[in-house]
Amino acid sequence: MMEIEVIENKDNKLRFIIHGTTHTFVNALRRTIISEVPTLAIEDIILVENTSPILDEMIALRLGLIPLTTPIDEFTVTSECENCGGEGCQFCSAALTLEVEADLNETRMVYSKDLLSEDPKIVPVSDKIPIAKLGPGQKIRLEAIAMMGRGREHAKWSPAVTCSYRYYPKVVQDVSKCTGCFECVDACPKNILSLSKKVVTLTDPLECLLCDLCTKACTFDSLKMGHVEGDFIFFLETSGAITPMDAFRKAIEILKKKAKEFEEEYRVALDKYQKKK
Repeated sequence: MMEIEVIENKDNKLRFIIHGTTHTFVNALRRTIISEVPTLAIEDIILVENTSPILDEMIALRLGLIPLTTPIDEFTVTSECENCGGEGCQFCSAALTLEVEADLNETRMVYSKDLLSEDPKIVPVSDKIPIAKLGPGQKIRLEAIAMMGRGREHAKWSPAVTCSYRYYPKVVQDVSKCTGCFECVDACPKNILSLSKKVVTLTDPLECLLCDLCTKACTFDSLKMGHVEGDFIFFLETSGAITPMDAFRKAIEILKKKAKEFEEEYRVALDKYQKKK
C-alpha cells in the first residue's frame, strides 16, 4: 500500500518520501506538475508609451516571465474558458498596469513592484525583479493582461522551478570481502557513510546522490549502492505562484480526472467494438 512521508514543507519547497509505488507513477506525477498544473502569467500587453531604450518586445518578454501569485481555485484556464471562448474574461484573466517615469535629472530602475494589480491576490511573487532602466525623463506606460495557462503551452505557466525524484538509496554489502580500508567512506562527497566492524552504514539517505563513487572506490567488490524497491524521494520547489502543496493537490486532481476520462472512453470504444461483432 502506498504511503507518503513528508520531510520538508517550507519556503515554497516540498520534499517527501513515497513508499510502495513505481517510478512510472512518480514520473507521471512529476510531469503533471510541470506541464499540467495551471498558473497566471502575463500574455498580452497594451503598450501606451515606451521611451526607454528597451524594445517593446523585450519588455513584453520580461513581463511574461514574472511569476504572479495565483488563486488557483478561483480561475479557469483561458483556453478552456466557456465564458469567453479563450479571449480572456474575469473568470480566466486579470489586468495589471505599469506607469513609471524617471525624473529629468536622474535614472530610474523599473521593478516588478511597479506592476499594479486590480486584484490584491494577484501580484508579482517578488517586488525586486528588474524590468527596465529608464534614463532621465524616459517613461513606460502599459496595461498587461495575465491569463491562466499550462506549462505545456509555455514554460512561464509552469509552477515548478525544480521538480524531481530519485530512488531511496541503501547499501548492498558483502561483509566477507570487506577489509576495513575506509576507501568507500573517504570517497563519499557528502560524508554520509560510516564504517564499523566492516559494516558500512548510510547515515543520511536523503543526502545520498547515488553517484556510485563509493562503489568505484571499493577495489574488493564488497560494496555497491542499491535502492529500496518501490521507495522514492520526491522534491518540488515552486516559483511562488502557488504553494507546493497546492501544486501537488492540483496534480493529483488532474491525474484522477484523466484516468476517469480514459476509463469512460475505453468503455465507449469497447461497446462500439462489441456491437460490430
